[in-house]
Parts: sequence; C-alpha cells; structure tokens
Amino acid sequence: MKIIILNSGLGSRLGDLTSNNPKSLIEIKDNQTIFSRALNILSAYSNDFIITTGYLDNILIRYAKKNFPNLNFTFVHNPLYDKTNYIKSLELIGNIDEDIILLHGDLVFSKDVARKVINCSNSSVVVDSTIDLPKDDFKAKIFDNKIQCISTKYFGSDAVACQPFYKLQENDWKQWKNKIYEFCQNGNTGVYAEDALNTILNRIVLNPLDIKGDLCSEIDNKDDLKRVRGLLK
Repeated sequence: MKIIILNSGLGSRLGDLTSNNPKSLIEIKDNQTIFSRALNILSAYSNDFIITTGYLDNILIRYAKKNFPNLNFTFVHNPLYDKTNYIKSLELIGNIDEDIILLHGDLVFSKDVARKVINCSNSSVVVDSTIDLPKDDFKAKIFDNKIQCISTKYFGSDAVACQPFYKLQENDWKQWKNKIYEFCQNGNTGVYAEDALNTILNRIVLNPLDIKGDLCSEIDNKDDLKRVRGLLK
C-alpha cells in the first residue's frame, strides 16, 4: 500500500507563516509539524510515500530525508503549482498497482482516524456527521451509505462535512486517475480532483467513514491553526 500526500500548494492564507516554509512544515506542537505528525502516524502502516511538491520543494525534501531516513520517498514535483490545483499534481503521479491512501498535506488527524481509514475493507473517505457544514471546505452527499458527490458548494439536507483523507482500492484509484488525466489533458487544471471523481461515482463505490467528532482537520488559515493547536493540548 502506498500513501500519497499532497504538498504542492502555496499556503498563502497563512500569511507570514509560509513566507519561508511550505505549509506542511508549520509547527503544531512541541517541534512537531503537520508533516512530521502525519508521517509518524502513517509510517506504522507503510514505508512507501509519494509526496507531491511545489512551493519551496527543496525545503520539504531536505526535511523529509533528514528526519525520516528509513522511509521510502518518491517526490513528484508540479512545476505549475502556482497556476493549477492539485488535480495537476495527481496527474503527474505514475502508475500504482496496489491500494492507496490519499490525503492533503495540511491535514491533522488522530491515530484512531488513521487506523480506521487504513482498516477500511472498501474504498472510503472521512466524513463527520457531528459538526456543522463548513462554508468553504468539502461536503459529501450521501445516499444508501454511498458517496454521491464531494463538493465545496453542496449544502443539501443530506450533506455532511468531508475531509480529503481516502482509502482507495487499486481499481477505484485507477479509474479516478484516468479521469484526472482526461480533465488535465482537456485543460481543466484549475478544478478540484474531486470534480473528476464525481464523474465516476456512479461506477465505483465510495463509502463514508464517519469519525463522529474525532480529530481530522485541515489547516487553511491562522484560525484553523489556533484551533488545532488548542485541541492537541
């Protein structure tokens, strides 16, 4: 099983905190960064990591190799990181002939959440039915315990908060990857990769994994950072 972590973005909404560092290297607790926390948790399940890079990629690569010398890293650089969304970074990843874990590099989560994701027998994505729907982040439309769509714009009565933390069976990932390639070849590189995913959700089964209030949160801005640091205390 390979673990893909998306780390190509600018992190501009964090202001001065990302002027000299990639977002994922922001400290969240006692010299622990977003990136190091994720690797410390996930390396209990796999040594094979694919890290997409963009902004200040050399800093992230040096940090990974220095602090995690026993892990196998494949770094995939998106030279258009400041002009495209992460759908382009995913297009650049080579073929993978096994199940994957896929998550955003600004995600902070508990050990229990990671364990539940990795132990899913089917393709799944994290949702949380206990919290209010976020204004700007992902929501999932669910019917009959299956994800029907994932969007930042969906606010229906059947929507729940959704976090970009996936367990994907090999064939499901390949179908999504093929659609990502199609989108990018058609010039649709400014959209979310989930826009491509939504076009195949009638052909694959993606189950919701409801974490019901456990820690799994993206850090997009300084308010998010303050809240997560408080939770980790």
